[in-house]
Amino acid sequence: MLAGSVAACVLAMAGTAAAAEDELQEIVVTGSRIKQAANLSSDSPLTTVTDKEMKLQGTTNVETMLNRLPGVTADQTQGVSNGASGTATINLRNLGPSRTLVLIDGRRMAGGDPSYPYADVNFIPAALVDSVDVVTGGASAVYGSDAVAGVVNFKMKRDFEGVKVDYQLSAAQHDNDNKEAQTALKNFGVSVPGSQFDGFVRDSSFIIGANAPNNRGNVTAYATYRWTEPVKQSSRDWSACSLSVSGADNDSHVCQGSSNNTYGRFRTNGSGTGLSLNPDGSSTFVPYSNALSYNYGPYNYLQRQDERYTGGAFAHYEISPAFDVYTDFMFMTDHTRAQIAPSAIFNSALYNINCDNPLMSASEATALCGSNAGTSANWSGTIGLRFSGSGMERYDDIRHTDYRYVIGTKGDLGGGWSYDVSAQHSEVIYTEHYENDVSISKVQKALQVVNVNGVATCQSVVDGTDLNCVPLNIFSLNGISSDAWNYIKTTSFKEGNVTQDVVQGSITGDFGRFGMQSPLANNPVAIAFGTEYRKEGLNLKVDEENSSGDLAGSGGATQNSSGSYDVKEIYGELRVPLIEGREWAKALVLDTGYRWSDYSSSGVVDSWKASLTYAPVSDLSFRGGYNRAVRAPSILELYSTQTVGLTSASDPCAGSSPSATLAQCARTGVTAAQYGTIAECTSSQCNVLTGGNTALKPETADTWTIGTVITPTFLRNFSATVDYFDIRVTDLISTLSASSVLNQCLNSGDSYYCSLVHRASNGSLALTGGYIIDTELNTGYLNEQGVDIGLNYLVDLEDLNIKDRGSVLFNFNGTWMANYLVQQQPGESAYNCRGLFGVTCGQPMPMWRHTMRVTWQTPWNIDLSGNWRYIGGVKLDQNTSNALLSGDYDKADGRINSYSYFDIALSATLYDHYTVRFGVNNLFDKDPPILDSNVYGVSGTSNYGNGNTFPGIYDTLGRTFFLGVTADF
Repeated sequence: MLAGSVAACVLAMAGTAAAAEDELQEIVVTGSRIKQAANLSSDSPLTTVTDKEMKLQGTTNVETMLNRLPGVTADQTQGVSNGASGTATINLRNLGPSRTLVLIDGRRMAGGDPSYPYADVNFIPAALVDSVDVVTGGASAVYGSDAVAGVVNFKMKRDFEGVKVDYQLSAAQHDNDNKEAQTALKNFGVSVPGSQFDGFVRDSSFIIGANAPNNRGNVTAYATYRWTEPVKQSSRDWSACSLSVSGADNDSHVCQGSSNNTYGRFRTNGSGTGLSLNPDGSSTFVPYSNALSYNYGPYNYLQRQDERYTGGAFAHYEISPAFDVYTDFMFMTDHTRAQIAPSAIFNSALYNINCDNPLMSASEATALCGSNAGTSANWSGTIGLRFSGSGMERYDDIRHTDYRYVIGTKGDLGGGWSYDVSAQHSEVIYTEHYENDVSISKVQKALQVVNVNGVATCQSVVDGTDLNCVPLNIFSLNGISSDAWNYIKTTSFKEGNVTQDVVQGSITGDFGRFGMQSPLANNPVAIAFGTEYRKEGLNLKVDEENSSGDLAGSGGATQNSSGSYDVKEIYGELRVPLIEGREWAKALVLDTGYRWSDYSSSGVVDSWKASLTYAPVSDLSFRGGYNRAVRAPSILELYSTQTVGLTSASDPCAGSSPSATLAQCARTGVTAAQYGTIAECTSSQCNVLTGGNTALKPETADTWTIGTVITPTFLRNFSATVDYFDIRVTDLISTLSASSVLNQCLNSGDSYYCSLVHRASNGSLALTGGYIIDTELNTGYLNEQGVDIGLNYLVDLEDLNIKDRGSVLFNFNGTWMANYLVQQQPGESAYNCRGLFGVTCGQPMPMWRHTMRVTWQTPWNIDLSGNWRYIGGVKLDQNTSNALLSGDYDKADGRINSYSYFDIALSATLYDHYTVRFGVNNLFDKDPPILDSNVYGVSGTSNYGNGNTFPGIYDTLGRTFFLGVTADF
């Protein structure tokens, strides 16, 4: 079950004879390499999720299970469509996946994607997971500098005997009864979807294992398959259109899509309100209005399609106690497909149309060209025309094939000493096809059309530069022919790989035979030390369509990227029992650790830790510790090619009535003549220059924890933990965010921030030449503080005089966030994101989150379980009084109220070999919060939002049912 800590293991140190101590089983607790008695608790806050808990949750993808923990914030998930990497990543304490180390049985995972090189937990088959340990006290001295926020360690089912087959089917049901959303849909002329039953997920697994003679070894093999059905945003009333705000103080939500619409938005030089095709079908223009905007929401996936196979084997054989050889092989192939709305001749580039284009009517030519109508002169401007029709949706087809090999030997050296030596190789092979985008260069050629003997013909055909060109008729509704579409559409391709090689050796033991033992302790000083060599590399290759920036929907070019580094490390831990088994001190134990790392990219860094555990009585213990971590920049942060692309942001200086004043906008480069004529960033996506920075220096993290573990003898089977944490990262490797840069310049006029804003010749941040610089930097600091609480209680109903009714298990885990302080540049003031969300603070950061499960374990081999998931309320950051966060006041999105989800599950064992489980998550079909997609890009590529909400934080599909069966022989 979900355990608030390993406090369920009593901390009382054995004060009995040495012979009794020798009978204690020794284990390795996540967070330390030193073997210790199984009845000792961790010196760091530790949460454990067991296989049984995962079954009761009905989760077959591990990121969903982890994202429900109070100390975890969602990152890449299956609910991300626009901007998906195709991976699933873990983000402890909302410090980012680069500061969360993911392990499989204590060995680190490789990065999952060359564009997003953080551990992809899709690789881990849920059926093979025995338990998951989450250490959140910092563990860099033990595992490496990237364990700043902590460690997630997946413990796999090894030494399995027999055969286990499992199948689970899940699906979602949603009633679609959101009155606010339905009012917006009806006012926009969009049909309201009815009740839905969709989102099917089919998951099957097969495990087989056998022991060697005399139990000297074991082979465990597995194979799994998982299929996830796509779900479109059109299937939910709250996501069937892209929402914006309207009314006084922006107090209501309305449907308002993209200005790149099916009627076009022709703007001379990209400025002004513009003209659109007349909706009545006549070959005339009318002034553009928001009523003509395009609803891109229905096409986007709310849940991506995904197909995944995994397989592998774990084996070991003890040749002698000193020579136990082992090997692992793990494999995954994952194919996911994201879908978003059709492409367009986006408002991000200027196009030329010859004024004697025969496809234009005389009225249209006059409206665009004025006195030049009918001549060979060119009109230059943005067009903003959306392509529409069956099969024109854009698809992002992403494939990852992952391999992981481990070979090693371990054994007993005698005298309480043991060793472990291993080599490990991991590789991820990645391909991505992006289909149905549009070629900017071909559109331009297809708009230069002349009359050749009464036939509209591309000028490039006439002059021989492109004989395949087909004229593009954008001057009448439904005028684009299939031949023209086939000419301008294009598919782009990326491929690459991520590699990791690790060689390590370690020795653990104690100094009992040398007499190194406190006179007040029963156990000697214990040590673990070793060395490790690791090499990480990534390579990304793109085709010409990507590298030339010719894709209309990409926002800019993507270039080849490659890089690698290696690191040589020496580490050691020391565990010193100072006092044990005394009347006034059952235990006083000092733990220390040090790690020296020499990075080829960043030089020498070191990390260390010190912690103290004190148990005055067997019922109560206190623990506190300090961890220093120095994290070197990752390959992506160092070597990612700097390119201009799209980011979720809005320009306060754009539109006919800018929200920022002329004086403020002048700080960003807007002239008086441009003010009030600048085009808005399309779909709230402005241009941004992103990429790596080889001048980055390592960041430093200091983590303090102090807590208590309570295991009262008078309350049998009860444990409680309370831990305070304080994590401060200085020289933080991060980006500033485009919105933050722009707002800082507008509000303060600071020359540093204003120098990062580059406007196009017409003042736009959406046209070529306009962008905000947001590359990787060593910024100021991030300081997060809070308290974790865990409660566990197993009640035998017979103790309450309830006979033959089994027991009830209570599990509670909660996290209170005291502060989340961010300083963007040294010397500046900091802002606090505690209890906020939005364009700067990102995903919701509630002050309080918890989960509580109650399970009745009956004597009839049936478990009945209920779960309560609580997410505290949050406020919109831009509505606060802090000048570093402030923006346009938004009443409609000003607060997300607290959320409570209730889940139920039943598990029954039949005939000893079969287990059936059934459950319902989000029992009351609670809608997620609906938000303005134009304020901070919820439907774009920032903050991992999608469909007007945050799918990684809140349940999006509705009431979810699951039914599974396990056969175990």
